[in-house]
Formats: sequence, C-alpha cells, structure tokens
Amino acid sequence: MRPVSLVSLLGLSLLACSQQAATDDFRPTLKHSFEPLMIAAGSEISGVCQSWTLDNDEPLYVSKIRQRNGGAWHHSNWFFVPEGTYAGPDGTWNCDDRSFHDVTAALEGGAFFAQSTQTLKEVQAFPDGAVLEIPPRHKIVGGVHLVNVSASPLETGLSFDIETVPEDSVEVRLRPIAFTNTALDIEPQAESRFSMTCDLSEEFERFLGAPPDYNIYYVLAHYHEWGNYFRLSFVDETGGDRTIFELENSVGQPLGMTFDPPINSESAPNLRVECGYLNNTDRRLHYGLGGEEMCVFLAYTDADLTFGATSGSNTALGPNEDGIYMNETDCGLVLAVPAN
Repeated sequence: MRPVSLVSLLGLSLLACSQQAATDDFRPTLKHSFEPLMIAAGSEISGVCQSWTLDNDEPLYVSKIRQRNGGAWHHSNWFFVPEGTYAGPDGTWNCDDRSFHDVTAALEGGAFFAQSTQTLKEVQAFPDGAVLEIPPRHKIVGGVHLVNVSASPLETGLSFDIETVPEDSVEVRLRPIAFTNTALDIEPQAESRFSMTCDLSEEFERFLGAPPDYNIYYVLAHYHEWGNYFRLSFVDETGGDRTIFELENSVGQPLGMTFDPPINSESAPNLRVECGYLNNTDRRLHYGLGGEEMCVFLAYTDADLTFGATSGSNTALGPNEDGIYMNETDCGLVLAVPAN
C-alpha cells in the first residue's frame, strides 16, 4: 500500500477543512502583535528579524498557533530560544547584527512556527495531547521576508495567537525535523522535480541506541511561486517508499497538514523530500529569496531528537516519460540534537 495520506487530488479541500476546524476550535491563552513594517511599492525586505520575550517562569505547552498578517509577508520562520540568545531589545532588528541563522536558532531552542508562502492567515495545530514544550525564560524570534508587489507603499504587521494547555493534559512532547535542498537548478520553460533522501538511522543509533521508530504529527511544505508539487515519504532499506504527505498546490494557500492519528515510520531508515516546479520563465531558477525558489519542509515528530538536514550535490537525470526534468540531490549533512 503506497499512499498513507495522499492529498494530491483533494489537497485544497482537505487542507482548508483542517485549517478551518482548527480555527473554529481555537482558544488563545497568549497573544502578541509585532510592530508593523513599512515596505515601499514594488520592493522587498529581507535580513530582518523580530523578537518577543515571553517572560515565562514556567514551561509553556503549546497545542495551537495562529498567524495573521496584513499582507506582503512572503514568508517567515519563527523559533523559541533562551531569552539571553540574540541579546538586545525586542522588536525589529537586523539579523546579521546578532548573528541570527535559522539552523542555529532551531538547534539552540526549537522551531515554533513556519509561515506558508504569502498566506494571510493559517493555523499550526497538533492532535489532542501533543504539544511543543517551550522551557522557562524563552523568547520567540523570527527571520522575515516581505515582498510588496503593489503600486503603493504598505504598512503591515504580523501577530500570533497561541493556545496552551496544562501540563497534566500533555501526552506527547513534539520536536522538529527540517530538510532544505539548496542545490536547485530549475530548467526554464519546463516542469522539474528535485528529490533528496536522507538516512536518519545513524543518528538514532548514536543517540538513542535504536532504529528510527517515530511518528509524524504535522508537516509543512515550503516553496515559492513556481512550486507546484511536494511529496514527503519514508524509504525502507530496500528502497521502497511510503507516502506521508503529497500535495499539488500553489502559493497563497496554507501548505501544512495535521495528522490525527500520526503516521509511524515503521523503522524506515530514510526520509525523502521531493519538490516540483513549473518554470514559465526563460531563465534557470536557483535556491534563494525573491525571484528564486526553495525546497524546504518542517515536520513535528515524537522522536527524542531534533533533526536538520541540508543538501549536497545535485545530479540531473533528464526528462521522464511525462517530460518532467528529474533531479536527484545528495543528502549533504544531517544534524541531530537529543532532547534535554
């Protein structure tokens, strides 16, 4: 049985229903609005960070997060880190001034929320009993990217509503796993796909002394305006794969999915991500911000490890029988951090 959770044909309706159900049942216990940013007409903002110190003396058990913004928020990635990290006043600041980087932030604390490209509102929700645990004295920090394609300047801000639950209702503490394929070289005037498979078994054996037996509770895909396909799958020792999440969708829609019940790895050593693009321009597209593409996913699992993986070199395989240019990217680096 190949598909475990196939969303390709009904993707928009299933994702919309999941988001709507989570929104309808939302009971925020924390709220925060970041100061609005002013962006000129036809321009973009990158390299900017925002932060919010939680002042929490006790752990927070986060079950749902709702993001809303006033438009032009191309994407943003948010993390929880110890409040002394990236020292300085909260609000808006230059990421380079405090040496902020997504990977180090995720490993320093954990992934809090990732925004789907150009969405105005979306919800990241976990099944009952599953939470993100934010330790005491932490803060939320995010790197943001705004693009204003309109003919007028825009003042726009982003806000979070957060639902927390009491500790006695917590059954599972979730941890993030994220892959990034930066080895994109996308054919002009063509459809292309890039796949990257990473072996997680060595890190499971190293830190936990066991094969990779874990459950996936939530997945979020990330690509830009030319993205038209995403698939995440488990790959066993024989090379057979089992779909976790498959999606044909465009930007502007939430690209996250909650799994209830969660999907078990069945000890498959490998995790494979595939991103597809329809490049209708006359130039090759590469990994980058405005005017370029990305292939990233964020998932939350019950493994006692936080994972990050990046790409190595890419091999172009040429067009398949459907004329889609296929590519296979080496998994370059896998990082794992055990739970405290």
